[in-house]
Amino acid sequence: MNNILFLADNPVMDDSLLWDQFLAGNDDAYTLIYKRYSDKLFAFGLHFSPDRELVKDCIQDVFVKIFANRKRLKPTDNILLYLYIALKNRFYNLFQKENERYYIDTIEPVFTVEYSVEDEYIEREDEKETKSKIKYILELMTPRQKEVMYYRYVEGMDMKAICEITKMNYQSVQNLIQRAIRRVREVYEKKGGNGVSIQLKTNS
Repeated sequence: MNNILFLADNPVMDDSLLWDQFLAGNDDAYTLIYKRYSDKLFAFGLHFSPDRELVKDCIQDVFVKIFANRKRLKPTDNILLYLYIALKNRFYNLFQKENERYYIDTIEPVFTVEYSVEDEYIEREDEKETKSKIKYILELMTPRQKEVMYYRYVEGMDMKAICEITKMNYQSVQNLIQRAIRRVREVYEKKGGNGVSIQLKTNS
């Protein structure tokens, strides 16, 4: 008996339970995972490629693969992180012959701060201003710094998750964040603050 149907419309359903149901063969759980996370995956994918159709194809590939391999997948309490990593790996498989599209040190797809699908849904002026400031701040950084800062302060990931998705150790991630924060503060101090308060934390 399909025991997830009564929870199918619950937006706060626990990731661990949802993933376990999926691994157990529940197709409704699989559908719910797609509905819950496909839009976020699309916005995330655009940071690695501006080709919207390519991003859609890669997301489709990810979902096809996890469905085919679900009997061998491990439990997780963070489905979105799991899918982000899977999507990054898919991009790597596509870009591995194009050196300019991945980091040589970790062989990870290069993160960029370009137009995101999220922009289409921002209507409030204060949200647009905040988004603009975030993009400006990120553009002050190296590609690798942009990526870890995006994960930390836009996605709200903890350090453990950032280490996992970037395949870097804790100290390396912390150093990148600290250097990025120093860079931002230096620029804003030269600009007299520009009306922006920089209050960023690097721990946990």
